[in-house]
Amino acid sequence: MSSNQHLEIIPSNITSDGKLSFKNGQPVVQFIIGEQERYVIGQSIRLTGKFTAFSAPDTLSTSATGLRMNEQLGVYSCFNELHISSQKTAQNIETIRHYPRMMSSYLGVTSSLQDGISHLNETALIDMNYALQERGVVENPSGKTTSNSFCVPLVCGLLNGTEPIPLSGAWGVGGLDISIHLSPDSNVFFSGLSTSTAITDCFYELSDVKLVCEVMRPAPDMLSRLMTQTQNVFEYNSITAMFNTVNSRNGVLNFPLGVSRCLGIFLNIVPAKHINNLGFDGTATLPPTNSDGKRAEISQLVFTRGGERFPLEYNIDTLQKDTPALDTMDAQVVRNYMNAVMGFSKIERTNVSPFNNFYEDYADGTDYYKYAKEIVEGGAKFGLGVNYDQISGEGVSFAEVPFGLQMTSSITSDSPQAIYLFAHCKNTVVSNGQGIQIIN
Repeated sequence: MSSNQHLEIIPSNITSDGKLSFKNGQPVVQFIIGEQERYVIGQSIRLTGKFTAFSAPDTLSTSATGLRMNEQLGVYSCFNELHISSQKTAQNIETIRHYPRMMSSYLGVTSSLQDGISHLNETALIDMNYALQERGVVENPSGKTTSNSFCVPLVCGLLNGTEPIPLSGAWGVGGLDISIHLSPDSNVFFSGLSTSTAITDCFYELSDVKLVCEVMRPAPDMLSRLMTQTQNVFEYNSITAMFNTVNSRNGVLNFPLGVSRCLGIFLNIVPAKHINNLGFDGTATLPPTNSDGKRAEISQLVFTRGGERFPLEYNIDTLQKDTPALDTMDAQVVRNYMNAVMGFSKIERTNVSPFNNFYEDYADGTDYYKYAKEIVEGGAKFGLGVNYDQISGEGVSFAEVPFGLQMTSSITSDSPQAIYLFAHCKNTVVSNGQGIQIIN
C-alpha cells in the first residue's frame, strides 16, 4: 500500500533574519525537494509566508502615501520568474519568465469575482476592489506592524498536472530545484495618486517563507517494478514566455517558439513606458493605448504559422473596424483569447466581462490612465490568443516555423506597446538512471 507524507521546506538560501526582499539584495528564493524514491503531488505544492509593504526604509505604508499594487495579482506580483530544474542534473524542466503577466491572464480567465473576494483574498492577498485591496493588504494601521499571510500554489504546467511527479534518480527527474526570482519593487507597486514622488523608496518584504507539499511513496511491489525499469517516460505541460514590442498601425510580430507540441498561445499588452514605472501599473492587461491614454482600436487580427493563416483561415475583422469609436468588447476576440488560456468548454468560472475587458477612453486632467486604475472588478482584463488543439491534446509543431501575429490598429509611432506572449506546450521527460532528457 502506498503512503503519503507532508513536507515543509525552508529556502536553501534563507537569510539569518528570515526576511527576503528584492531591495535588500535577496532577489532569488530557492527550494529543494530532494531526490528520493517517492512522487511529489504537484497540485499540493504551496508557497507560504508573510507580506509587508514599506513606503520607505523602516516606514510602513499608510493611506497617506497612496501606495498601490495590482489587486488581481496580490502576492503573485512579487514573483518575477519561476524556474524548475532537476536537482540531480540541474537540467531545466520549466521556466516561466514574466510570471506576473502570465498570472494576470490566467487568473482573469479562470477565476470569478466571487473567487477574488473569498478564497483568493484569503490565500493570495487578492481583492477585486482596488480600494479594499489597498487598505487591507498594502496599508498598515497607524502605530501597528501588519504582515499579511499568504499560501498560494505555484501555477505552472508541471505542477498543475494531474499526474504525480517522480522524484527518483533512477526512474524520475532526480529531485526538484524550485527557484523564484522576485520582482523589482517598481514593478510591484505604483501610485494611486496623480504623482509618484511619495513612494520612490517603497519596497516589499517577505518573511517566514516556506514550501509545503505532499509526497507519496509507492507500494513495495510497485517500487520494485519501477526500480527494474531501464527507462521511464513522464509527460507534462509547460509555459514558454517571450517578449516583443509593436509601435505601428500595421504591427507584424514573429516569435520563434522552437516547440513541437504547442496547445495554445495567448498574449497580453501594456504600454512599454508603464513597465518598472511607479506612476503606472506595469502588470495591467490593457488594450493597446496611445501616448495620450486614448485607446488604439484594433481593427484586424491575423494569426499565422510559418507565414500562413493558421489555425483560423480568415482574418478577424473586429467590430471597431468600421466604427472605431465603438466602446464594446468583441466577442470573437475575447473567446479566442479565453480559449487559448484554457479550453473554453472547460472554463467553469471567469472574471472577464464587458466591464473590465475593454478600456474606455478616459481623461482627467493629466491623469489619462485614471480609469484603468479604478476598475473595481479586478482591473482591466484584455488579451489576445488562439487555441491550436481542443480534441487530441497533442498540439501542433512550431519547431521549424515561427508563430506570427498581424495586428492592425490605430497605434501611433510614439507609443510602443509591450507584448508578453505565452505558449502552452506539452513536453516529455525521459529518464534512465544516468540522467534525464527533455523533449519539447
